[in-house]
Amino acid sequence: MWCESLFKGYVRYWLPAALVLLLTGMFWVGERSLYHKLYYLSFALPTLIVALVCWRRFLFLRQAPLFWLFVAFSAYVALSLAWYSGNVDYSKLKHPLYICMLLLGVAALGDVDMRRLVHSVGLAGAVAALAALISIVAYLWGDSRHPRLEGYGALYNPLLTSHVYGFFAALWLGALMSSAKQWPLKLMMLVPLVLLLFLTGSRTPFMALFACFIWLLVMVADRRGLWLVLALAGIGATGVWFFGADLLDRGLSYRPFIWAETWKQIMPVLWLGHGYGTGIDIVLPDGADTLLADPHNLTLGVIYQTGLVGGALWLTLYVYSLLSAWRMRGSGLVLISSTLLVYGFVAGMTEGGSFMSRPKEHWFLIWIPIAIHLAVLCKASNTRKATAAAPEVTSGA
Repeated sequence: MWCESLFKGYVRYWLPAALVLLLTGMFWVGERSLYHKLYYLSFALPTLIVALVCWRRFLFLRQAPLFWLFVAFSAYVALSLAWYSGNVDYSKLKHPLYICMLLLGVAALGDVDMRRLVHSVGLAGAVAALAALISIVAYLWGDSRHPRLEGYGALYNPLLTSHVYGFFAALWLGALMSSAKQWPLKLMMLVPLVLLLFLTGSRTPFMALFACFIWLLVMVADRRGLWLVLALAGIGATGVWFFGADLLDRGLSYRPFIWAETWKQIMPVLWLGHGYGTGIDIVLPDGADTLLADPHNLTLGVIYQTGLVGGALWLTLYVYSLLSAWRMRGSGLVLISSTLLVYGFVAGMTEGGSFMSRPKEHWFLIWIPIAIHLAVLCKASNTRKATAAAPEVTSGA
């Protein structure tokens, strides 16, 4: 009895608050280390305790292929430490555990009370829109001398800042298309987020949002697409007019060269990779011999460290997720969660290399979208099964 009371209290009251803290913490926590501790103490540790004590309440994940694909990928990533050529840092084994707690917690919340999960994410999205508005005002009317908005709170880099705010822009974009209810409010949330992305000067989120735009048009395929086109055209035109003049000035930023050099370093260990946590050094031909320690592509980062085997497992996560979303495209929640997945995957094609880490900006591209999509898929699958079984029960009666 006490175990059941513990689980209900954890899911109904603790988890929603912990999720909002995770999603919004980077806006108001002043230091990155504090954001890590915030997640460990509010989300990861309580979830681990509840999962160990009330393990039966998590058995629904036995029928969730996406969860087992994550387990397989994480196990292989951990195994790749065996062929890491340097001094093995076994503390990295905690990173898959941190991510697993995220998936368990979000999935449990969605399974017990999907409405609370939706409200928690929606509240975080509203806080993000407010934070974007405050950041825009502080940047434009403050004394900042930086040509690009770097971010406030625990956010300090224009590109990384665009990851977080871009996630919420994709969230409201998906919500705008999932239902016509409260569309003025949803559009009002989307506008400051997109305008802030222009101020960061980062092109990655716009490429990813364009992919989301195409995905939504394909998934919806009705007259709502016209409203989507009009909304995005208006926001985009406004942003380009005021803030986007220099977006294309930087060209390709050496991306083709960086990717080619990454592939050269992958080829000697093509199948198994260099091992989880292995660093990479790339010298740019920019006249200053700038040294990069990042392949600027999350998928290439996975292949560099874990080889084609790990890359195949990584891509399988996304292929299964998007195929499942296509089969359940009638669900508005699936529409939103799959849009977040598309955003994260495409944004990760031009930036990043830290695919399995402590909680930080990259989680908004990879693991938070996967966790939300896992919860939505589990709930949608259970609903479909219950609906399919209902006539049989009626006829039997």
